[in-house]
Amino acid sequence: MGQCCSSGGDDDKSGASRGADEAGTPVAPSGETAQQIEETPGAENEKPKESEQSGGAKPVVFVLGASGSIGTATVQSLCSKFVDKVEIRAGVRNPDKADKLKEISGVTIVEANMADKDGLVTTLKGVSALFIVVPGAENRVELAALTVDAAKEAGVKHIVSVSGPTVVLADTITAGAQFKEIESKVSGIGIPFTFVRLTYFMDNYLGYASTVKENGQFYAPFSGDKPFTVMAASDAGLAAATILVDPSKHEGKTYDIVSCGNTMDDIASTLSTLLEKEVTFVKTEVNETRQTFLGMGVAEWQVDTLLDFFRLIEEGSPVANLENLEDFKNITGEDPTSLKDFLTNVVEAFK
Repeated sequence: MGQCCSSGGDDDKSGASRGADEAGTPVAPSGETAQQIEETPGAENEKPKESEQSGGAKPVVFVLGASGSIGTATVQSLCSKFVDKVEIRAGVRNPDKADKLKEISGVTIVEANMADKDGLVTTLKGVSALFIVVPGAENRVELAALTVDAAKEAGVKHIVSVSGPTVVLADTITAGAQFKEIESKVSGIGIPFTFVRLTYFMDNYLGYASTVKENGQFYAPFSGDKPFTVMAASDAGLAAATILVDPSKHEGKTYDIVSCGNTMDDIASTLSTLLEKEVTFVKTEVNETRQTFLGMGVAEWQVDTLLDFFRLIEEGSPVANLENLEDFKNITGEDPTSLKDFLTNVVEAFK
């Protein structure tokens, strides 16, 4: 569910897998990597010339880890709203798999890898603002550190990094400890920075579609009346894009990107109305949920991360149910996505 992070990986994840990664990141959010190709329909992948990387009248913004849900949403927002203001580059490990990015007009896809520091130093030359969508990988602290060091050597002027609300529970939550290390590395490198802490993704609700279609039920190991805060990937992308275009306004700031708050019972009620049939939420046992995710091939550490977040929901932790719901609107000037609007937009998946 949500902040369970990933804002990312380069490969598409299932709804369950996305929910397993914490960062605010569904496994899909948080992390990712990078690559390069002129983004026009049908264009061949080609690496930009060095002169193209360092020149240009417009400042260069670079989304590293662009093929995951958060990276793609950020590129979409940059290209739809700010293409006249900045040059947009999207970093991915494998351009051949960046089909969604290839559909977006106005972006250059760049081959890059967070594990390849030397390569990143070259790739990031001339970049004004860098968005690091840390991967949903067990070694994401190491990958983020290599990327930050490369950004320093390349002369990047501002770093925006994905993080998560569990950073305040670094002593007890693995994902929180990871994000604390990442924030410490970014803030200590000597480059102006901004953190976007991503909570649980509403997009993970699509993982309930199969059982809702099959028997009108969906499941999780916490009580249906427990409130928790969530965000739409599209909202996170718009917030990040807005920051990247004018980063000086956001220097040194940390934002909680939240779209709304809801309960599992709220989801059931909304789906019941939209589908015109009864949809119910069923609380499951923690161990049963754990075995289900492991059986789906979700990595054990990601399962543990997800279950940590579910436990925080059940306990009523303020980390899972954030009080500050204003950062998105303050950054973008727009209202965030409501639960009803989100489910309305994806309701066909539940039919």
